[in-house]
Amino acid sequence: MTNPQHEFTPDSQGSTAQSVRGGGAWQKWTGGLSGQFWVVWGATLTNQLGSMVIPYLSYFLIQDRNISLSVVGVVLAMSGLGGVISQLCGGLLVDRIGYRATMTLGMSGTGIFLFVLGAVDQVALIALFAFLVGLAAEMHRPASASMIAAHYAPADRPKAYGLLYWAVNLGYAFSMVFGGSLVRHGFTVLFWVNSAACVGAGLLVWIMGKPTVIPRQAADSDARSGSYLDVARDRLMLAYLGSWFAYGIVFCQALTTLPLAMKLDGIEPSTFGYVMATNAVVIIMVQPVAGPLLSRLDHSHVLIGGIIVLGIGYGATALVSTPVGYATTVAIWTLGEVAVSSVNQAVIASLAPAPLRGRYYGLYGMTWSTASLAAPLMGTWLLQWQATGLWAVCVLLCCGAAAGQWLLRPHIKARSASMHMSGASS
Repeated sequence: MTNPQHEFTPDSQGSTAQSVRGGGAWQKWTGGLSGQFWVVWGATLTNQLGSMVIPYLSYFLIQDRNISLSVVGVVLAMSGLGGVISQLCGGLLVDRIGYRATMTLGMSGTGIFLFVLGAVDQVALIALFAFLVGLAAEMHRPASASMIAAHYAPADRPKAYGLLYWAVNLGYAFSMVFGGSLVRHGFTVLFWVNSAACVGAGLLVWIMGKPTVIPRQAADSDARSGSYLDVARDRLMLAYLGSWFAYGIVFCQALTTLPLAMKLDGIEPSTFGYVMATNAVVIIMVQPVAGPLLSRLDHSHVLIGGIIVLGIGYGATALVSTPVGYATTVAIWTLGEVAVSSVNQAVIASLAPAPLRGRYYGLYGMTWSTASLAAPLMGTWLLQWQATGLWAVCVLLCCGAAAGQWLLRPHIKARSASMHMSGASS
């Protein structure tokens, strides 16, 4: 039965996709992907290129709107709350109205809400539109992930997910540099450019996307065939998300406690940006080479190895105190991030029934957003107690996440085989 997210006409497991044989490394990494994938890729890159406001939002609120630090914290919390809900909403929408409409709604909505956020000056309205920005900003993620799961065979999904992840980081790297230049001309310009990029990305998907006409009866039947309660009853998925939550808490220390740890070592805040640039540089350089190689290996083994390397990198942070030392640890844990990002969304695709793919990715995204909220609470408390203790706990969390993946490995393989056989017989 046709699912609303199936907008390219393959079967439900993507069995019509073809793997690329032969050719150079670049061709193997990028070949065999449809034009519609590149539309989504281009929209994702454009949207990420415009992601300049959020890193400077606290500066904007304090300097331009003269809001107190305590109120700034409330506004940022409202944006974070919207982000937690965002992917749940996106997952529900993609299962009902498809990836094209969901991505357009999320990206364009983000641009519109950002434009208004930059114009209002009342605290209540600022908090409201900060929440709406957070609510819209992440809707596109379960949509793009579900599109890949629906369109490509399991062997080709890591390549597509890897390219999409590469686009996010490529856009992030340029947005940080571009945003730093624009903010010198005032926050208004920053908001305008960010808004235009998000709206443009949404329109790109809407204009260039070519959805299949779906019979209303079939679409309604699939839309009613499950809910988030069905995902919550999937104990294997919940166990996987538990491991992912532990990984996320460690990963998110990079943007929460890491700059504070560097400050305790007497390193200027401006240096943090250069240290974190190591992350984007390593991903941009390594992902094209490592992605195709890692995708051929057992996905659970890749996840376990990546989580362990990430833990080693964060653990090594306890041993450094200079910018070069911190940059080295960032490079180490980024290698683990590359490994995990090469296969983790493909694992979700192998766990999710076709009618519920959007909701599975929505819950997966919500887990990440929740980890990003929990990370600073845990991290700042441990950092205040003892910096070494923080990084030791990060190592322990990664060991727990890796052990969880090892225990789940046979169950994930069995589910994946079952899904593949079901798709082949339909």
